[in-house]
Amino acid sequence: MTEQPDAEALDMPPAASPDAPVGGTGRGGRRRKLAALSVVVGTVLALACLWFVGAQFARDWNRSKELLANARWAWLILAVPLALTGMTMLGMVWRSVLAALGTTVRRRQLFVWYQIGMLGKYIPGGIVQVVGRAELATRGGVPRSTAYNSVALSMGATYICGALVSAILLPFALADRGSVGSIWWILLVIPIGLAALHPKVLGLLFRLAEKAFGGADDRQVPSWGASVVLVARHAPGWLVNGLACWVCALAFAPSAPIGTVVFAGIISWVGGFLVIFVPSGAGVREAMFVALAAPVIGGPAAAATAIVSRLVFVLGDVLGALLAVLVRQLTRRPPPLAP
Repeated sequence: MTEQPDAEALDMPPAASPDAPVGGTGRGGRRRKLAALSVVVGTVLALACLWFVGAQFARDWNRSKELLANARWAWLILAVPLALTGMTMLGMVWRSVLAALGTTVRRRQLFVWYQIGMLGKYIPGGIVQVVGRAELATRGGVPRSTAYNSVALSMGATYICGALVSAILLPFALADRGSVGSIWWILLVIPIGLAALHPKVLGLLFRLAEKAFGGADDRQVPSWGASVVLVARHAPGWLVNGLACWVCALAFAPSAPIGTVVFAGIISWVGGFLVIFVPSGAGVREAMFVALAAPVIGGPAAAATAIVSRLVFVLGDVLGALLAVLVRQLTRRPPPLAP
């Protein structure tokens, strides 16, 4: 296991990929066409789901206006640091993923890479977030294929864990007279994801990633048991994220049951991630949350919670990126004095 140099993650020149497209033809042209298609598909899906949430909100407009006018803003203020904390807890497990692949980095380096790279999830096409985080790590001294493999494994473990936590919370949601509705299929992420973590399958996925993004360093594939442990380490972060959703719900529905809301918040997040064409699952996540929470806290309250919690997490991401820039500036090594 090697210690990476304390390089400036954002100032080093990007490493060239052996698979970089030349001109506008061939692989580069196909990638641009696929990217353009993903923008169109993602935009249509996001608009459709946002229309569903807006319809729920407008169905009883008088009640919706009352909810907004009487919102308990103290809960929403509390939700912002919870959202930032939950997302940071999920992201910092990436350091353990890198260690499992044979590379050690400093916590502050990883914090900067993660918080700034996270902003890529708001661009259509789920691959953007992977590229953003991996390129920052590559510029910071992590071998290219290790960087890309670690981000892919980190994101996969994150959402497998989200599905697992949702499955554990399902009995509590059902006890609150909630329902998994028509999104039970999201729980299929658990067996499929755990099977994909087998070293033979994971090694194949790593090789495919190397062909797509470049890099030819000696890969290290963690054992199945080690990968499962990495999955489990994301659970505290997911619970804090679910708690942030519940706190948002308390602003509009003081009696919102914690079991249903935390379950709905986490499983809808996983569902939004699976629709990779939609930036940050916009609209999809909200529609799933409303479908699950409305029977318990009412349609207007569920729609208000879905919309406001999205804003809370966006604000948390922005604050995280600003904090990362501050950390980078405060820890920047001054240039050597001229003789």
